[in-house]
Amino acid sequence: MSSKFTIIGAGISGLMLGCILKKNSIDCSIYERSSQISEYDTGITISPNGYQLLEHVNILENLRDVSCRPLNVVYRNVNGSTIKSIPLNLFGKVITMNRKELIRLLHDQYLSMNGSIFFNHEVIDIDIEQKKIIFKDLDKHSYENIAACDGINSNVREKGCNIKKPPYYSGYSAWRGIGNSDSKNINIYLGTDSHVVCYPINDKLETSFTGIFKTNSSSEESWKREGSHDELSKDLSSYDTFLHSLFTSSNKVFRWSLYQRDKLASFKTKDITLLGDAAHPMLPFLAQGASMALEDAFIFGNLANHFNNDYEKIQSNYDLLRLKRAHTIQSSSEKQAIYNHVSNPLLLKIRNFVLKNTNIAMRRTENIYNYNALNELNKIL
Repeated sequence: MSSKFTIIGAGISGLMLGCILKKNSIDCSIYERSSQISEYDTGITISPNGYQLLEHVNILENLRDVSCRPLNVVYRNVNGSTIKSIPLNLFGKVITMNRKELIRLLHDQYLSMNGSIFFNHEVIDIDIEQKKIIFKDLDKHSYENIAACDGINSNVREKGCNIKKPPYYSGYSAWRGIGNSDSKNINIYLGTDSHVVCYPINDKLETSFTGIFKTNSSSEESWKREGSHDELSKDLSSYDTFLHSLFTSSNKVFRWSLYQRDKLASFKTKDITLLGDAAHPMLPFLAQGASMALEDAFIFGNLANHFNNDYEKIQSNYDLLRLKRAHTIQSSSEKQAIYNHVSNPLLLKIRNFVLKNTNIAMRRTENIYNYNALNELNKIL
């Protein structure tokens, strides 16, 4: 017997959705292609629009034990000199953490509510007429409704929604790792055709870094591709000794290319809805991937609870609430990439002057961080 909601993918959006549905006593099951929940170490930032939603799944207390509240956001030149420092509390409740810890807490909470999750289930096709999902082992699973939370390379998006155009290279590649430092700030280094963000992810000051740079040389879109410290130092050679010490302190470093997908006119097709990166993968320049996944899941799960068996209303209202916001942040992330990677010396001076002498940094995030998913829901329910 199929669940009312079949969730494909046990990432942030899939597990959050499972928790919201189980909280509302709605039958659901999660199917994940991997053999276990994600163990990949990478830092993430949860901004106020996402943070407030975690209260609804009762993991905030445990989350505080494995996350960090940095003190300031500090914009820096490549040599480490400060352009501007802003107390982080002016932005609202912002936390930084290891992504795998958020996944673990959501997973444990989902299981505590008797949620079911099936690993080693990779979708290879969907029979729309028969309403069956075909997995890699050729097992077939009947479904009522699918919530596709299977990431930028979503098989459900391709097979179920018939969206064939693959992700395309953005022109940016990135290095990431987790080392150690003595900084309690979110440090944003603005270079020429590159930038580096680093921040502590727990009270031990384990420090995540992501360095993004322009390059015509693309590789696969994968967090798993391990690189060398020598390659990293070459790609990000212009930065100060603090950053290079941080790079060296990371046991492993990973290099991957950043991919995009075209914006969609709808996040739904018959009985299938796209969430998170399956719906709207974003360049990481505004650090909204995790928070947007939480928003999607929270809104979709509560629409499912409110409209019960009327899936058409669930989907149409989901589109109403999510399309414009997702498209706006996707576009803003693309613009932020240009802003961060100014190469013209005159424009660089102008950018730094504006950043130092105005509140542009806070204004650029104001509409993002002030978004309240519960309030948006209440406007239509």
